[in-house]
Amino acid sequence: MADKPDTWREQLHPASFRGVPFYVDSDATPVGRRTQLHEYPQRDRPQVEDMGAKTREIKLDAFVIGDDCLFQRDNLLHALDTPGSGELVHPWFGRLQVTAAEGCEVSHERRAGGLVRFALVFVEAGEKGYPVGVKRQSVQVEEDSEGLLESAIARYKQAMAVVDRTRMAIAVLQNGIAGIQQVIQQEFGQLLGIVSSVEALADMLTNAPGNFAAMIRAQFAGVGGRSRSSGYRWQPSNGAHSAAAVEADPEFARTVARLAGAEQDAPSLDEASRDIAAKTELAQGLSEEIKRDAEAVTPAGGQATAAAVLAARELMRDALIVHAARSAASMPVVPAPVPLPGVPVVEQQVSAPITRPEVPAAADVIELREALNDALWSAALVAPHEHFQVLEALRKSAKAHLSEVAAAGVRLVVVERKESLPAVVLAYQCFGDASRAEEIVTRNKVSHPGFLPAGALYVAQE
Repeated sequence: MADKPDTWREQLHPASFRGVPFYVDSDATPVGRRTQLHEYPQRDRPQVEDMGAKTREIKLDAFVIGDDCLFQRDNLLHALDTPGSGELVHPWFGRLQVTAAEGCEVSHERRAGGLVRFALVFVEAGEKGYPVGVKRQSVQVEEDSEGLLESAIARYKQAMAVVDRTRMAIAVLQNGIAGIQQVIQQEFGQLLGIVSSVEALADMLTNAPGNFAAMIRAQFAGVGGRSRSSGYRWQPSNGAHSAAAVEADPEFARTVARLAGAEQDAPSLDEASRDIAAKTELAQGLSEEIKRDAEAVTPAGGQATAAAVLAARELMRDALIVHAARSAASMPVVPAPVPLPGVPVVEQQVSAPITRPEVPAAADVIELREALNDALWSAALVAPHEHFQVLEALRKSAKAHLSEVAAAGVRLVVVERKESLPAVVLAYQCFGDASRAEEIVTRNKVSHPGFLPAGALYVAQE
């Protein structure tokens, strides 16, 4: 036989506030929603605006009783006077977090000896919402990339400070840094006047390794539209070896600082996307070279040469990652544009061109996010603990920022066409904006805008 459900009397809770018990005769609590009534002339029905749920104000007619009623009273008064919220055990509602509000009263009556009455008023406690500044993810990415750059340069200087450069095999060194010279030619063309060949780069690493670090740092003055790392805050390396041997020549530092030029403007979305893709691909290539050499039983050219090649490769790889991360930080979170209410005719578009915000495709941003994530993870797998932490911090913040950019971006849909047609025609059919033909051409890698291939084409969903 099933147990009989508890009666309402058995379901009552013994009342208390902050652990101090009392008895309750009756209670009242307003419920429902807060509303604002708007009445208008010549309208039969009003408009009711919902302002949210009512604040629960709990009113209790309570008392304490017994020979020690004055002691019980003082305990309850102390609980009511304590600042902040506390736990109220309500006879009918159970446990609640409340704050004692204005309107609480205590009363005594001579004819009711041994009994003290209370009129209690509580307000449900809300979450503390003090105004605080919330750092944007893009700013966090910039700060984490600065930490990675500092850590990478410090590691390079510490490694080169203990390398016996007189024992380096120059020919092997040149072969080892050929990939670094290729990166400079592809991505840092302004440096070719300083290191125009592998021989010049090898000479720098042999005779002035500090200049290589200064040259790398100078590339990040104004990258991503924000002036960072534009100074040369060299500090002595820790350890028994002096850092003087790997300090940058002051005149050289000033020269590479001038090469960086004035603060750069923030790149466009297309420029940032291309930059991230190129930098992460090159960083992955250097990671593969580092892994391949680490698996060699006997280092080519001896320990000194292998250590110098490794230090230079790791610094360049991390610099590429920092550059890609700052390009990612420059990508704004732009909400997708609202659909056009109608399709204006071509004549109207000629006289008044449609202006639409530049919004990336979510799939493209996700692809860039994964590429940057993979480059950071490949570097972290072979990094010591301290360097792993800064790589991981940047990986998490960059992933969070690019996820926000992707969430606000547009989705791609497939449009099937049975015959070839010009890009301007498809742009006008899909968007009502013929000027977006270049977008379709770029996204689908079409060789000629006048002849879109028949079949499936990707366009932005609007």
